[in-house]
Amino acid sequence: MRIALVDNSRGWGGAEEIVYSLAAGLRNRGHYVGLFLRAGSESVGKFAQAGFDVWTIPRSGLRMFPGILKMIRIARNGKFDLIHVHRNHDLIAGKIVGYFAGKLPLVLTQHCWLGNTSFPLINLPDRIVTVSKFIAGGITERYPALSRKISVVHNGINLADFAQPRDDYWGVSPALAGKGPLLGVVGYFYKNQEELIELLPRIKTVFPNVMLIIIGRDDKKGTLLEKKAADLGVAESVFFAGNIPHEEMKHALAGLDLNISAFRSEGFGLSVIEGMAVGTPFAGFRAGGYPDIVKNGENGYLADNREGLLQSIITALENKDTLYSIGENAMKTVSAKFSLDTMISAYEALYRTMGDARC
Repeated sequence: MRIALVDNSRGWGGAEEIVYSLAAGLRNRGHYVGLFLRAGSESVGKFAQAGFDVWTIPRSGLRMFPGILKMIRIARNGKFDLIHVHRNHDLIAGKIVGYFAGKLPLVLTQHCWLGNTSFPLINLPDRIVTVSKFIAGGITERYPALSRKISVVHNGINLADFAQPRDDYWGVSPALAGKGPLLGVVGYFYKNQEELIELLPRIKTVFPNVMLIIIGRDDKKGTLLEKKAADLGVAESVFFAGNIPHEEMKHALAGLDLNISAFRSEGFGLSVIEGMAVGTPFAGFRAGGYPDIVKNGENGYLADNREGLLQSIITALENKDTLYSIGENAMKTVSAKFSLDTMISAYEALYRTMGDARC
């Protein structure tokens, strides 16, 4: 098949990692994949460097309209079989391009909570993929008629990329020398890291040398988190690791005792399965996409409230043998359910149904 992927994102995060993995996996199975990306975005260089055909499109202001005409011309000449967009704000452009390039079917993958999107807009694609039941439920609760269009395809990772991790990654940092246990949180700083800092004083009563390692970077919000830690008297227990290259993440995650989050609206949780793949269990709230991945007490820890999360973290750290067993179960879960091969096969199966979706 010839597949056009569209991603209007400016930056690079979990959704872009999945788009990249999807494109690479489809290409490895013999499909042609071309990408329409936002001009000036981080994605352009990464996909081009990997050998994909990339077309940059202005996506704001008056230049947007010539950009759509450019997409139509390229899509028509490229003889694509379908258009697959990865942001709901790409739906209008995707629908127009698909129609004028040969009435091509349109797929949307919704990576996060839908937000304030109208029914006429979200009804444009022929199929809607969500990366968790949480996102699917949010859509169908508002728009029950869309249930016939929706499929859940969980994100997957290339297991080979997470083989043979080192667990001494954090040992080279003087700020962490002699410290432990090590708790880690990964993600943009809007994901409620401050609540984890608020839990530290009570965790320190049991584990005085505990460290919370915050992975990611946000200069403005980071300053606020530093102030929060100082105000609570736990500044020495918080380590800001900054951004970590993706190829190093398996080592960073393997070096943690527990991967944690206090975010309640995560669409899926890519860093959760990445940590599980190297044997590091996850602890978070029973919310968002986490229940699709984690079974409490089996391959990780889920709590219903703040006190429950606190107790889950303390109990996990107090019982090393159980924590190790749960880490082993976590690795088995990822291998069985969240591999890249599983994800690619699910998308291939969906694509094969799309011939009947042409309008």
